[in-house]
Amino acid sequence: MRRHLLCYTLLLWIASAAAGSPSVVLISPAPGEPVFGEIEVVAEVSSEEEITKVTFLLDDYVVAELSEPPYRVEVDVGERGEGHRFEVIAEDASGETGRTLLVSPELEIDFELELELLQLYVTVSRREQRLLDLNAGDFVVTDDGEQQRLVTFERGDVPLTALLLVDASDSMRGERLDTAVAGAEAFIAGMQELDQAKLVLFAERVLHDSPFTSFAEVLSAGLAGVEARGSTALNDHLYLALKLLEPRQGRRVVILLSDGIDVASVLRMNEVLETLRRSQALVYWLRLGGDDTSGGHSSAWRDAASHRQEFELLERGVEDSGGRILVLSDISQTADAFTEILRELRDQYVLGYYPSNNRGDGDWHRIRVRVKERGLKVRTRQGYVDF
Repeated sequence: MRRHLLCYTLLLWIASAAAGSPSVVLISPAPGEPVFGEIEVVAEVSSEEEITKVTFLLDDYVVAELSEPPYRVEVDVGERGEGHRFEVIAEDASGETGRTLLVSPELEIDFELELELLQLYVTVSRREQRLLDLNAGDFVVTDDGEQQRLVTFERGDVPLTALLLVDASDSMRGERLDTAVAGAEAFIAGMQELDQAKLVLFAERVLHDSPFTSFAEVLSAGLAGVEARGSTALNDHLYLALKLLEPRQGRRVVILLSDGIDVASVLRMNEVLETLRRSQALVYWLRLGGDDTSGGHSSAWRDAASHRQEFELLERGVEDSGGRILVLSDISQTADAFTEILRELRDQYVLGYYPSNNRGDGDWHRIRVRVKERGLKVRTRQGYVDF
């Protein structure tokens, strides 16, 4: 293609020279090279007569008319890498004209890689007191050991979307469910104008759910007639919560209130864990019943060892997400726990970066965030699936 364009330009030059017309040679852009962005178009013009006008055209539109050298003009051809027509026409005092034409090729793209901004929600504390006076330069983020460049940095009140997932199975009958719902309402009451939440009460199926909304009265509507009943399908409903949050934008949070013992789910926790690792949602677990509620529990679905494994995988999923477990020895602690989570979310840093080593091959990337000051505790998600 380059050879053909050079030949064409040469033939035009020879024809115009033979007729005594002005000679026009395009110096830039070079033949055969794709162009994009802002470029300089440069022409060399010579004639026995005085040159009165040199016209520059881009894709058959006039972009400049010059009456004296240097014959050069800056144009913006855009970033899409398309082919373009560059034509320069020179006219002398006797009315003779000479011209040259160059057609740039389209930029060939072998592949296109879209990188999604990865956002980390980071809690930093010193002796259990959260800190909010750090700057972007105080953080070092590594992705599979490779340091990343932060492109966004925020702290404090970043809007959130929360899904409040409350166990309403048989074990929550009566006052226990009322107290749990009151705790969720305390969270809702503390939300800010741009925050949104959805309330889901579940057993082996959804017993009540609200739309995503900022209005507390909408979130609480219809709760009066809900009674606890049935078995607990925790895995299935945690999976549902993650999928419901998936299309939402910004900071996404699941707050699960349950003892963690699943006796009715179709999904196993390792399947839910895969979905959690693909999500950017934080998961907080308000664990009812003290430090270890799994004990030697068995059911028609699983034996004691399997229940213990499910329990441990749920713990791992919470940790991987960057959330945490709040152990409640009594249901009366629910409101304080919900309020504590909301305070923590208000005290987080939000760090954003485009992963430099993404290949889209489904690998697990280990994330590490540290601060330069010693003695500070940092908590955030442990990694993500590259897909």
